Amino acid sequence: MKINVKKTLIIFVFCLIVGGFLWTQHSMSASIMAERKSIEDLSKQEFTLKGAVSRKYALLDSYRDILQKVEAFQFSFPADNVAFFASLERIMAGNELKIIKVNPVRKPSAPDRTGVQVTCEGDYYRLLDAVSEMRDNKMIVCLSSLRVTGNGSGPVSADMSVETIMRGK
Repeated sequence: MKINVKKTLIIFVFCLIVGGFLWTQHSMSASIMAERKSIEDLSKQEFTLKGAVSRKYALLDSYRDILQKVEAFQFSFPADNVAFFASLERIMAGNELKIIKVNPVRKPSAPDRTGVQVTCEGDYYRLLDAVSEMRDNKMIVCLSSLRVTGNGSGPVSADMSVETIMRGK
């Protein structure tokens, strides 16, 4: 059986065309599979990022709600130590407490705070009213320690550490 050259050439060209077609299909298929994997990974990343963004929006809404509530109280911070001391003195005098001494606290509980150690004496219930008034005052203060001593009936002596944050800090 003899195949002539023309038929052999036709079969060879046909095989080359089929082989080229199969190679092109394979390379395109691999490229399409890689792109599909990339799209799938990006879809997962999009889902994760959408979740993160929705959590951030929830936090932002929560922050705005809290900020509105805080602004409704209209808290104030003292401008300097004099304003802070004057506020404490006004509260103590308004409750008929005698201030024995006022000393600055050398190491407050946090670096952004300023504090004083106040020693006063007076009626026990007036002292409780003064502490309550400090709490209800527009100026933010933190009563970090309170020690009350007394001798049965009569005036009591109190040592307290009061801290605040200055407006300029």
